[in-house]
Amino acid sequence: MGKNYYETLGVSENATPEEIKKAFRALAKKYHPDRNKGDKTAEARFKEISEAYNTLSDSRKKTEYDTMRKYGAFTGAGTGPGQGGFGGPNFDFSDLFRQGKGGRGGFQTFRFSSSGIDGLDDVLSSLFGGGDPFQRGEPFSRTRGRARAQALKGTDLTADLSISFVEAVKGTKRTITIGQTGKKLAVRIPKGIEDGAKIRLARQGLPGPNGVNNGDLIITVHVMPDQQFERKGNDIYTSATVSFKQAILGGKVNVKTLTKTIALTVPPGTQPGTTMRLKGQGLAIDQSPGDLYVRIQVEIPKTLTEKQRKLLEEW
Repeated sequence: MGKNYYETLGVSENATPEEIKKAFRALAKKYHPDRNKGDKTAEARFKEISEAYNTLSDSRKKTEYDTMRKYGAFTGAGTGPGQGGFGGPNFDFSDLFRQGKGGRGGFQTFRFSSSGIDGLDDVLSSLFGGGDPFQRGEPFSRTRGRARAQALKGTDLTADLSISFVEAVKGTKRTITIGQTGKKLAVRIPKGIEDGAKIRLARQGLPGPNGVNNGDLIITVHVMPDQQFERKGNDIYTSATVSFKQAILGGKVNVKTLTKTIALTVPPGTQPGTTMRLKGQGLAIDQSPGDLYVRIQVEIPKTLTEKQRKLLEEW
């Protein structure tokens, strides 16, 4: 007897797509292999409802299915014995969905899988966080261009890596040792990485079931404070000290940027704490360089000559 997908999902033949999806969600949650480990009956039931949902949730497949039932392909609801078409009363609709050449009635052929069924991944991921419940990659391997059966993923590992401010700005390479496994890995630190940023190295975590499909290694980068520079986004902050005379009369002072040393002109009467901007001298990322901000510190002499004292008093 042919399969009645409506009965499998427990919905009427006039059920809306929302009702079909709701019914499948409830059944998938009940019979999912992750919740019934080692239960072959539940696994078989899960495959049945997945097969039913794959057909009834796809408008084209559903139309083909309903047409087959209407013209006597099944002895289920809505058909009767003796009605012609597609192999008689013992015809099984699932025969149309086996991998191979041709296929009866000219319909497209494919096979089912727990991962990759049209719309099934989204439904299952909302219930179980994604992933293929069938680690063995047995039946249920859908082939429409490629197989997508996947084993359960191994555990992710975490690590911390401290780098200098200059390394963060310019980028660098480091070799780290994973404590849990003892494995050494070369890590490329991209230019401009910020404190607290994370780098994910795919498949460098612990292995999954059967020693395959490793988890990832997630590295948290810590940028150490710098004595000279401070970063805010792509802007860099530093300071420069000028003499009391330079602050009053003006002059030039050498300032280090991230890449060079430049002569900064200090205007007469510059006050302590004044911040001057050097446009485009900050951190350059994605062709959008930040600016360099220089805080001016004025050095006050601790001792004065008599002449200097007299001049100040007269001033």
